[in-house]
Amino acid sequence: VRYNEGHALYLSMVARKEGIKRGYLSKKAAENNRWNEKYFALYQNVLFYFENEQSTRPSGIYLLEGCTCERIPAPKVSTVGKESSDKQQ
Repeated sequence: VRYNEGHALYLSMVARKEGIKRGYLSKKAAENNRWNEKYFALYQNVLFYFENEQSTRPSGIYLLEGCTCERIPAPKVSTVGKESSDKQQ
C-alpha cells in the first residue's frame, strides 16, 4: 500500500469525523516505556493516533492489514500495596 503525506492527512481527517471507532487509548512509548494517553481514530484498516482530540495532524499511523485484535481484561488492582501504574500495566 502506498500513501503520500497528502493522502494520509486527508484520511486522518475522514477518520476523525467518520471513523468506525474514535477515542483515547494508552500507548507505550518506545524511548522510556511509559504509558501515554493518545487520541485514536480507526478508518477502514488504518489506525491513526494524535497527541489529543484537537490535534489536526496525526502523530502516527498503523496499517492493520492482516492484523487481528482481541480484548483482554484490565489488570487487577492490588489491595495489599499500592503499585505504580507502570508496574500494573
